[in-house]
Amino acid sequence: MSTTEKGIVSIRLSEAIEKADHCFLCQLETKLEQRYISTYLSELVMDPKSRDKIVKSRGFCNYHSYKMLVSASNPANEDGLGMALILRSVVEQLSEDVKSQQKSAKLVTSKPWSSHLKGSADSSLAAKLLASVSNEVKCPACDHISGMMRIYIEEFLHEIVQNDEVWQLYHKSAGMCIPHYLMAMYIAAAKPRKELTPAIEKLIEKQTDTLEKIKNDLSEYIEKQDYRFSSEERAATGRYIGESLSKVVGRRGIERTLMKILKAKESGSS
Repeated sequence: MSTTEKGIVSIRLSEAIEKADHCFLCQLETKLEQRYISTYLSELVMDPKSRDKIVKSRGFCNYHSYKMLVSASNPANEDGLGMALILRSVVEQLSEDVKSQQKSAKLVTSKPWSSHLKGSADSSLAAKLLASVSNEVKCPACDHISGMMRIYIEEFLHEIVQNDEVWQLYHKSAGMCIPHYLMAMYIAAAKPRKELTPAIEKLIEKQTDTLEKIKNDLSEYIEKQDYRFSSEERAATGRYIGESLSKVVGRRGIERTLMKILKAKESGSS
């Protein structure tokens, strides 16, 4: 990462920490996803390398395919052409997949196809069939977003240790959701450099405070459901459920980033 790119990442981190009213990494991840989808539909659909990658993955994963559709159908920036080009390329490959199954069908006429689904992982017909299904393991959007989130988290870990202003911003912020906290802990713990040990201590300190606040908010909500409180008083705490839930489970689709980071080979990230 160049000095300029590092500077941009650092600025975006500070702005997100300062302005976010929930997990700042959830906010950053959402923006990364929106930016990627918009760029893909407007520019990358005509790029040969991007087209080859999407054909090889048999499209985007289920989650990002529907995200693409929503963006392509938005009246403000409708781009059905981009979506159609993606789908046509994928369908052409799927057609080849289906035709190639004619050969496989001739090889299994001696017994039902279902019996082959129970075979070993490396020879199973199921594995061959699933090669034609798009999923987050091969999804270009999942790859891009998880890769960028690793960069943001690594920079954040260094910043809270080396830059007291960033640490103070984070200490006063709404904190992280549990999935992003676990990503940060995993990345920090996997680093051999001793300077990240203080980062782990800071993450734990802030997350403890964050969870305590969530618990207090929920306790207040539960208490004010009693008949002794007015409807206005009960309504004033209504947002606590949604806010608490977002802190516990994170943004929708976060499991893709979480699993990619937890399963990533550390050889290239230390």
